[in-house]
Amino acid sequence: MAVNVTQKDKTLHDTIDWCKEQTVRINEMIPTASDENFLVGERFALQAVIAHCEEQLGYSGSMPLEVPNQSEKISR
Repeated sequence: MAVNVTQKDKTLHDTIDWCKEQTVRINEMIPTASDENFLVGERFALQAVIAHCEEQLGYSGSMPLEVPNQSEKISR
């Protein structure tokens, strides 16, 4: 299991990349496949996994060095 957000995001990105590779493979097979409907269903499932993984991605990017003080009143 991922220990922190960075490791979790890396795992999710790895999963997304694998699903995309499998989707490309399926797209190449569909034109000549006798079981086209099965492949279309498999592709749809992979796309659903990609969407779910993307929703689970955290914010593992760098934090800003300076953040404005939100408690200060803005003069108008």
